[in-house]
Amino acid sequence: MAISHTANLIATLESYLTPTIAFTSPPTSPTQPALHLIPAPTVTKLRNLATGRVKDMRALGQSKQIISHIPIAAPPQPCSKYNDAIQAAIVMGGEKFAAMALLPTEGKEAAKELARCVGKYRFVGGVLGLNRDVRLDDNGYEELWVTAEKYRIPVVLREMWPLVSDTAEYQHNLPPSVLAPLLTQLHTGHTTSPLPFVHLYLSSVFDRHPSLRLILAHPGSLPSLIPRIETLLTAIPVADRPKRSFLDVWQHNIYLTTADAQDISTLRTLLEQIPVDRVLYASNYPLEERGKELMEELRESEFLTKMEWERVAWENAETLFNLKGASGKGVR
Repeated sequence: MAISHTANLIATLESYLTPTIAFTSPPTSPTQPALHLIPAPTVTKLRNLATGRVKDMRALGQSKQIISHIPIAAPPQPCSKYNDAIQAAIVMGGEKFAAMALLPTEGKEAAKELARCVGKYRFVGGVLGLNRDVRLDDNGYEELWVTAEKYRIPVVLREMWPLVSDTAEYQHNLPPSVLAPLLTQLHTGHTTSPLPFVHLYLSSVFDRHPSLRLILAHPGSLPSLIPRIETLLTAIPVADRPKRSFLDVWQHNIYLTTADAQDISTLRTLLEQIPVDRVLYASNYPLEERGKELMEELRESEFLTKMEWERVAWENAETLFNLKGASGKGVR
């Protein structure tokens, strides 16, 4: 029996949580990540890279997952331990998984850890967590951009998991059963805001590193704001803006995941605002377990050609992450 096309999906924003991270409920410190709010069944799935996850992947139509640790603020040494744990876990999964390195927020240390994971483990990228303290346009990240460009691998910009001290802005006297989904599903303010990316562009980083590739994990409404941003930046005096146009950078250096596309209309909006070869399928597993039906609906709508649909479903990921034969085409 022929397998559905969606059984070839390569999911690019799929999360892991190392079992070595212990957390209590209630937490003991306001500076700890608020991991205690993740439902217990989801924590179990986060920590599993064995048969349980592979079974779920089969149900979700995924041939491969690009795994990354949930972004948490961690010094260099713990980051290295978390990445070592990911490597040890994915080895058992054979060809089902590839990994991206969790990076420290200090630029030079992030560059060192990215180089270590790529050189030692052949990780396919790095994840930089964003919060109010991380400024992408800081010169301290120059070594990270150099390293990413040198190894020809992408860096994912993804919201840092909120700290316990961050939960107050979500609380509003709500019970934990309501607070948890609000925090885990809507805490994306720093990545969905256009300001960090616009600041980075205005720092001329893409003039200095024309081959740098960044993935916006949660683009949110950003794609719909591109015309406004372009108009705004065009009004800036030529002497005060980068040599490369914003639209040129947007179309050649930036990738978006489908993680925030909840229905066919939002997915179409995303696809209309950036070239099709810059869009990566993502299911956001196990925080969300969806996307297969949406991809099937997209294919059946004929909004994209068959070749364009296959690019979004798996070929863009194969190219960006240098995966060969990862979509499992022909598998039964």
